[in-house]
Amino acid sequence: MQVIYFEEDKKNQWNEFIAENYSESFLQSWEWGIFQKSLGRKIWRIGIIEGDDLFAVALVLKYNLPFGKSYLYCPRGPVIEKSKIKNQKSKILNFLFKEIEKISTREKSLFLKIDLPMELNNELGIINYEYPFNFKKSPNEIQPRNTLTLDLTKSEEQLLSEMKPKTRYNIKLAEKKGVRVFVANDYKKYFSELWKLIGETSKRNKIISHQKNYYFKMMGSLKENESGSKNELFSRLYLAEYNKKIIAANVVLFFGDLTVYLHGASSNDCRNMMAPYLLQWKQILDSKKAGRKIYDFWGITVKNEKPKWHGITRFKEGFGGHERSYIGAYDLVFDKFGYNVYKFFKHLRN
Repeated sequence: MQVIYFEEDKKNQWNEFIAENYSESFLQSWEWGIFQKSLGRKIWRIGIIEGDDLFAVALVLKYNLPFGKSYLYCPRGPVIEKSKIKNQKSKILNFLFKEIEKISTREKSLFLKIDLPMELNNELGIINYEYPFNFKKSPNEIQPRNTLTLDLTKSEEQLLSEMKPKTRYNIKLAEKKGVRVFVANDYKKYFSELWKLIGETSKRNKIISHQKNYYFKMMGSLKENESGSKNELFSRLYLAEYNKKIIAANVVLFFGDLTVYLHGASSNDCRNMMAPYLLQWKQILDSKKAGRKIYDFWGITVKNEKPKWHGITRFKEGFGGHERSYIGAYDLVFDKFGYNVYKFFKHLRN
């Protein structure tokens, strides 16, 4: 086996590998790396090969910390070739982690955080990796542990029948009241409306949003591709309008067989128009038409943990679907003292 670093001419190979082996790892896609670079982060695209065979890939991001330190993060990765998961997982990943350890030395990184695209009780358990260092369950999650997904191979009638009655009613109500849903051809034209709605939603639900520049650069980096390739990550800004006023907006991502409802916002006004319900239904139908197989609502409340997102979770659960629980984030520590200092200040900040 050997390590390779992917350059621009290998973009299609990279994305095809992820889409074929685990579309849910869209955060490992080539375009997500471009977006992260636009935020000023250093990135590495690492592959493990043997001969002409690609076994695994990992998009690794660098997050800067005070005093010249940093940590590394591999979001929803690494991604391993399906046929290798059972019999060669430890060998492949140990090879990969040793290469990342070299990067950590150069970049003065305290630890590597990963959140593998694996569900609880899956046989690919991170705790069983044979590596000289021990992975520790991370005290801080970046991606949602639990999510809700719809099977888009089901018929439109079946999807509707599996919704809660109130959700079906609200979709029809929004249509009846004349709510118009459309995709913004130019995200810049409507960005101020989106940002205003994000502010209202964050305040209403007592949640912290990203910075304004984060959303703007995301949509700029993830423009809808002209090639028509299913295996390129891109975003769409869906909008709901009533009486010529934008009252709800969603940022939706598409990659491989997957559609992800990543960010959503709605106005404090016209709440009785039920625009968010019609927005979701339009996104689901568009995804089906495009041949996507999974619709991911991206994050719901974890049962038996500190309550949050209850209203948002109730809204998402109204559309039916299957709940999925991931194993969560694990940290591979390179600098034990620095890691403990980081955890202490992170705890104080939280």
